[in-house]
Amino acid sequence: MLVTIALQAPALQAQTTLSLSQLHADAIARDARSQTPALLRSASALRDRVITTDRIAQPQLHAQATHQSDVTEIPIRIPGSSIPSPPYSRYQLTLDLDQPLYDAGAVASRRAVERGRLGEAESDVAQQLYKLRFEVNAAVFSALLQQEQLEALDATRAQLDQRMREVSARVREGSALARDTSALRAEQLRIEEARADVSSRHRTALRVLANLTGRAFDPDVRLEVPDVPEVPAVGPSVFEKFRPEFARFDATRNRLELEARAAAVDARPRVSAFVQAGVGQPGLNQLRPDTDAFYLAGIRAIWRPLARHDAQRRSEQARLQQRVTDLEERAFAETLERATIADREEISTLESARGRDLALIAVREDIERVARVEFEEGAAPASVWVTAQSDLLAARIAARRHLVELAYARARLLTTLGVPLP
Repeated sequence: MLVTIALQAPALQAQTTLSLSQLHADAIARDARSQTPALLRSASALRDRVITTDRIAQPQLHAQATHQSDVTEIPIRIPGSSIPSPPYSRYQLTLDLDQPLYDAGAVASRRAVERGRLGEAESDVAQQLYKLRFEVNAAVFSALLQQEQLEALDATRAQLDQRMREVSARVREGSALARDTSALRAEQLRIEEARADVSSRHRTALRVLANLTGRAFDPDVRLEVPDVPEVPAVGPSVFEKFRPEFARFDATRNRLELEARAAAVDARPRVSAFVQAGVGQPGLNQLRPDTDAFYLAGIRAIWRPLARHDAQRRSEQARLQQRVTDLEERAFAETLERATIADREEISTLESARGRDLALIAVREDIERVARVEFEEGAAPASVWVTAQSDLLAARIAARRHLVELAYARARLLTTLGVPLP
């Protein structure tokens, strides 16, 4: 499916062939959001590294100074000696290390959730960028439609100019009336006004296309209507193969499933080895008032039995969100199916209009030919030929418009289905 672009130059005519798929790729590459996936992956890699560090013992420095209202005393009195009591004010500085021995898969589940979130974020970006294909299609076929009208108007203007020269000569010779030149001049002005309006829309479409794709399009560029293939009848299942929205739904369900599994991990027991070294006044010996160094080492097990209920609620919440995603996916598929119904109906109508357009042009050409002969022979005024010529121009423009609209409808249907354009 190619769009042929002929660039007009004073002494040179170059031709470049671009495909709609290439224009789609250019628009996606130019969009600022195309850089988002790389940034998302970098951010996710950093978060993954942070999660992985939970497997490594991280030193923690603790400092504490307290004053308490009471201390432990030994209610024994020994004559000639005194038993020291712990101080009421104390301080302590410790360095703690806690090395996980068994984390019940917590780190692995958190990393899996992070990967799931990354996949969902990337799918979301792909979904947003896919919409650019519709914008490119609209710009390309808008430019084509205006171009076809311009060419029809230019052809009619050339005939009017030629007829004006002939009639002006006949008026000077006295074989034609001045009103004939007035009728031709009025039609010339109407064509010029219509051409100015169409030319403005044509330039706008090219500027939009240039802005989307980053390609420079000369105002005199000529696009050939692409030969878009017919689209075979397909069921709704074809949507799931190509449209990025369905990959987004799958990624969301996968992320929710991983979060449900991670919630279950939180309720499992965990085992770690710990070491604590420090200095305090007092140290571990509470009856020694001097500053003393100490250490502790051992194995610690942690289990939160009530966390199981929280994990179940979080898992159930994830399951409910998955059901919501299923409903959203079904609604989106139905929306696409309705869109294809409208596109297929338009394609059928435009295909059947082709024969009628050709028949109407043939009839209008016969009427214009008769009106031209009658005008040249002086049997009819110029206004009769102008009317016939206007009707012929309208028929030709309608036929060209229908060709462009048919190609656009087919391209739009392929894009709606998510089928890559050739």
